[in-house]
Amino acid sequence: MQIKVAKVSKQLADIISGWEGIEAIVLGEAAEIKTLDPYFNIYLDVYHRGNLLPVNDRKLRLQNPVTFATALTFPEDRFLINDLPVRIRYQDMARFDLILKRIEDKLWVYRESGTCIFYRIENGQVLFQKSGWLDKIRGKLSELSEHFWEVILESTGVSVEYYLNDLNAAVFRNDNLYYLISASCFIRSMCSFLFALNRCFEPSGRMAYEKVKGLPKLPDEFAGRFESFLRDAPELPAQRKREIAELLARSILSMT
Repeated sequence: MQIKVAKVSKQLADIISGWEGIEAIVLGEAAEIKTLDPYFNIYLDVYHRGNLLPVNDRKLRLQNPVTFATALTFPEDRFLINDLPVRIRYQDMARFDLILKRIEDKLWVYRESGTCIFYRIENGQVLFQKSGWLDKIRGKLSELSEHFWEVILESTGVSVEYYLNDLNAAVFRNDNLYYLISASCFIRSMCSFLFALNRCFEPSGRMAYEKVKGLPKLPDEFAGRFESFLRDAPELPAQRKREIAELLARSILSMT
């Protein structure tokens, strides 16, 4: 990690760790990317118990950073420090305790939360932790039952077939907008299926392209078909991509 990025990350962790109820702070792997890359981001997951500081108090304690903004639908602060983009998402520990309890009780549904939240816990760099809660969560995630992965495979497998049908219909109707929507949902479902097949949590969409290609268990000819489906070229019209999508779907679903 670059010295400048490490310094800013530590500075933020030192500030936030002093707030009431903060249990752990984890730095996402996007901070490992070169700073000039558009995917670069200092992404912090802040795990807390109880009420979170109000927005104005957070902004003040973070020393009034430039372009400070807060998401309206969930607690996440975005701003710049030394021209570096920062995203801080505040995660309620009780939510994770509940999710893991539902998984243990075989009541968890894949679309409730996805697995990216687990990916960040498993792969992020720990900048601060107050007790053993984070290590306990990581331990539970490393010992998930087969039922957990089977639920994801079943759900994503159904989604692959569903969105493939939508994609086919959009091609035959020559509906360009719905084709793009269906193609996007199809590729996302397919990637989710492959991560589950390999017993891996899903990274963010920005990291999915490289990560899915590196999975150890993939269908034959997957790489070439995958690249062809994603590529925009005159020799790959929607009709041809529909055929490629069918080959991809057939090949991955047969692996179960």
